[in-house]
Formats: sequence, structure tokens, C-alpha cells
Amino acid sequence: MPKLTNEASAEDIGLLSSVGEMFDQVDPVPPEVVRAGHAAFTWRTIDAELAELAEDTRLATAGSVRGTDTRLLTFEAPSVNVVVEVTEVGDRRKLVGQLIPACSDTLRIEHPAGATTVTVDEQGLFSADALPAGPARVALTTPGGGAVITSWVTV
Repeated sequence: MPKLTNEASAEDIGLLSSVGEMFDQVDPVPPEVVRAGHAAFTWRTIDAELAELAEDTRLATAGSVRGTDTRLLTFEAPSVNVVVEVTEVGDRRKLVGQLIPACSDTLRIEHPAGATTVTVDEQGLFSADALPAGPARVALTTPGGGAVITSWVTV
């Protein structure tokens, strides 16, 4: 009897990839199932406090002819405000922000490519370079163990 392990060989990974590609063509997952999966996944943070978008300078300047490559986002929650400056750098984004009050020493910036964890200093300042353009949100844990997440916003 062959020995079972938790490790997949390169040959196994290649075979599974080929089978996955075949099913993507023959019987793709319906869009409504993908949306339902994403919706179900968001329930994992149902106990988190939501910091809602209170101000977006891009919305305030929507009527202007020319915009800038930088915008300011302000998220408000009962326990903390998250202020983020987003700068476009080609197809990437630089985020510089502050937690008010400073209440965490790290936070995660979640995006479709994964999550980027950054350090927060004693004044609540943080920075992240070269994030992918697209939807993102900030998630952090407060000293009392509570979770705070911002609403999703396209950066």
C-alpha cells in the first residue's frame, strides 16, 4: 500500500491544474455562485466593528475637470478613525495613514491579491507601498481584542 503524505508532487500539482482548467472551460462556476461564495466569506468578520467611509476627496472634487493623483479617505467607527492618503504610482498605490487614536501596533490592508500587514507607530501612523490598484480595506485589532474593519473602497 502506498504511503500517504500531505505533500503534493510537481506532477500532482500539474495534473490538478490541468483538470481545473478543463472544468473552467467545460463547466465553469456560474457567476451567482461566485457572488454567493464571496458574500458567505464576508460573514467571517460579522463581529467586527465597521469603520464607514465618511469622506473621500475624490467625491468632493467629482465636478472638477482635472483630478490629482492623490486622494484622502476618512473612515469613522465608534472606537477609532482611520485616515488614509492614497497616491497613484502607475498601476500601484501607496497608502499613508493614521489611526486616531493610535490603538494598534499593526494593521492589515486587505486586497484581492491577499493582505499586506504594516506596522503602526506610537502616533498611529502607517505606510504601505506598491499595493495593487482595486478594492481594498483596512483591518485591525484594538487593545481590548475587538476587531475594526473599514468598508471596501477602490484605490
